[in-house]
Amino acid sequence: MGKGTTKGRYICKVGFYDIYALDSMRKKEGRGNLKEVASTVYNVYHAKKMVEKGFKTKDLAMTKAKDLMDNHSIKK
Repeated sequence: MGKGTTKGRYICKVGFYDIYALDSMRKKEGRGNLKEVASTVYNVYHAKKMVEKGFKTKDLAMTKAKDLMDNHSIKK
């Protein structure tokens, strides 16, 4: 089995920002040791550094990453 990641599942790239989905699991009732996804939170990363966190949908995270890209180009 491979090495796990603490960032979550890789979703997509917006410019040089990466979008990751972090799932929180809960036990499935009446099914032994099985688990199901309780909720998902989307985070924006640049390299190994978390830039923004706590988005409910992928679209909100992608919009924030696009805004960050726009603000980054203005500073230069």
